[in-house]
Amino acid sequence: MNPAFQEALAARMLWVDVVVLEQIEGSAAQVEAALQAAYDAVHELASKDVLTYRHYGPRAPLLLQDVPELADQYNLAHELYSELFYENYHNGSLGALSTKWLKPSKPLDLPYTKWLAAVDMNIAELMGIPCSQAAMATNGHSKTLLFCWSNGREPKSTAEDVVDCYEMDQKEERRQYVIDIADTYASIDADLVEGWREECQDLGLID
Repeated sequence: MNPAFQEALAARMLWVDVVVLEQIEGSAAQVEAALQAAYDAVHELASKDVLTYRHYGPRAPLLLQDVPELADQYNLAHELYSELFYENYHNGSLGALSTKWLKPSKPLDLPYTKWLAAVDMNIAELMGIPCSQAAMATNGHSKTLLFCWSNGREPKSTAEDVVDCYEMDQKEERRQYVIDIADTYASIDADLVEGWREECQDLGLID
């Protein structure tokens, strides 16, 4: 089996652990640990793809694309590892590349994946959803989350901001949807009135 595919499959199976564990009452700690393990596996896959595999490239493998959290993290990690690779290529420090940006950072002293798992758990609690669905709020914001971690933002306050932004976006989408529907009906009404006028003119009922 292709080693890159094998690692992608292993990461995807770790996400199955997340989905299964979150159905078990009182397993929050295990769910958080499973989230971190899945994120770690995806980051490791991305680092190896940059360093050795050169198999999937900068876009997440199809195997991960049905899990937005994993796909986003693969894409982010691949981009960052690629930057680190080219920065360190000439100074001989590639040996430390695979763990460089995952290490605990000050002032939180938390590895990125552990922090991210905590954010997901807080989002799930705030929205009343399974943590495996937290991507509905975080999808497309992986760089923003990394920025929050690197600047020492607490997982809880980060999750609160993410949920606030998501809810505002949802309200704006609903508002725009209502406007679009109103415009559509107004256009239909105008076409009907114009058609009625033309028909009446043809019949000589109106000038």
